[in-house]
Amino acid sequence: MASSVSLSRRLSEAAELVRKGSVVADVGCDHGKLAAYLLDCGRADYVFATDIRKQPLEKAAALLSSEKYRNRSECILTDGLCGLPADRITDVVIAGVGYDVTGKIIKDAPWLYDPDKRLILVPASKHEKVRVFLAGEGFSILSEKAVFDKGHAYTVICSSYSGIKRELTVEEKWLGDIDLLSPDGSRYAEVLERRMKTVTEGIRDENDPLRKEAEEILSITGSRPDPGDNI
Repeated sequence: MASSVSLSRRLSEAAELVRKGSVVADVGCDHGKLAAYLLDCGRADYVFATDIRKQPLEKAAALLSSEKYRNRSECILTDGLCGLPADRITDVVIAGVGYDVTGKIIKDAPWLYDPDKRLILVPASKHEKVRVFLAGEGFSILSEKAVFDKGHAYTVICSSYSGIKRELTVEEKWLGDIDLLSPDGSRYAEVLERRMKTVTEGIRDENDPLRKEAEEILSITGSRPDPGDNI
């Protein structure tokens, strides 16, 4: 079923990862458009839209107050997932916040450490630290996709708990499971290249761990085929 709600590219990609018929927690719901979209399209049977700020939540509540959403959604003023019914929620979307807030929300909800729960993350910054956090906490990345939206490079991560904690390789840390040959993946790599070049130019010590990581990533991204190549 189509939705009259228009989403940004990154939220559209996140919506596609929500399992059909799920009960969703949309953390930091802002305007509530994702919640409405998920209900319209049948991705979600029920949505808990949460925000720590009163004003955005009021906007979401206004959107979700119409008859077609009223009995299938709930707007809750709370910090992350605090107070939500863990036994009901199957899929959790956390979009638009930094890696530190993302990590705090997850650690404050121990019920997420369950293979049956699904995490869909669209971190606003420092994607590499989100990947490191997930691996260190025993979460596996099921899929990852780069999205270039309004001039910014994002990653959309789908993850669930496996109980296997591990350290990531340099490539896994910085590039995750992104397809660098896709149009958005290539642009993601270009943004990362600029960042890594800044690191190598700013750190004189050739033995500095971060400089070494930057050099390794530059060697990987630099080996991508040109757009004109047959790939």
